[in-house]
Amino acid sequence: MQIKKLSDFSSVGAPLYDMRVVLNETGGREAVKFSVITFEPHVRVPETGESVHTEDEYSFFIEGSLYTESGETRAVVSAGDVTLIPAGERHFCENRSDEKCTLVCVMVK
Repeated sequence: MQIKKLSDFSSVGAPLYDMRVVLNETGGREAVKFSVITFEPHVRVPETGESVHTEDEYSFFIEGSLYTESGETRAVVSAGDVTLIPAGERHFCENRSDEKCTLVCVMVK
């Protein structure tokens, strides 16, 4: 077993968000990327338009909330919620609050 601290991993996405990829493994037919992401208050990701990727995106919300549009769904997701954005689905999110929002994201190809 390996034990590491989140602070051991490099951060990307500043100043809008802090994403730290803590696992990025490929093997067999699947690839898995495990990240912890913290969105700053009053930011939209991406800043304009929508994101789309080739992986399924599973997220578990730890604190705060985000407004999101994904496919035909529009919702506010909060701490304790779990989401799935299927591969190929266009989406974006906004932190419309004064608090940070932190989630664990797992991308599976």
